[in-house]
Amino acid sequence: MYVRTARFEGGNVESIDAEIDLLHESIAGWAGRAEAREIPPRLAEIAHRIEVLVDRERGSVTMSVHCDSEEDAREADKILRSMSPTYEGWGKRVSAEVYEVALDAPVNLRKAA
Repeated sequence: MYVRTARFEGGNVESIDAEIDLLHESIAGWAGRAEAREIPPRLAEIAHRIEVLVDRERGSVTMSVHCDSEEDAREADKILRSMSPTYEGWGKRVSAEVYEVALDAPVNLRKAA
C-alpha cells in the first residue's frame, strides 16, 4: 500500500471544517448516495481510503490518500496537485509526498480484565 500525503498550514477552523464537510459530501457521492462534485472520478477509482488530520489550534491539516500501488499513489498526487482547496482558509499547501506503508497493524494495548 502507498499513501500520498499533503500538509497545509495557515488555515482557519471554519474554512477547514467547511472543506471537510465538502469532502464528506463528495465521498458519499462515490457510494452513489449523492453526486460527487469536488473529487475527480479517477481519484475515486484509485483511492481506497482518505484521512484528514486536523490541528485546530495551529490551523494545520494533513490529508492522506491511500492507494494499492505506487503508480496509483503517484497518479493521485498528480490529480491532487492540480486541485486547490475550495476555501482559501484551508491554508497553504507546504508539502506533498508519496510514501510506501511499511507497517499498518492494529494494536490492542489493553490487557484482558
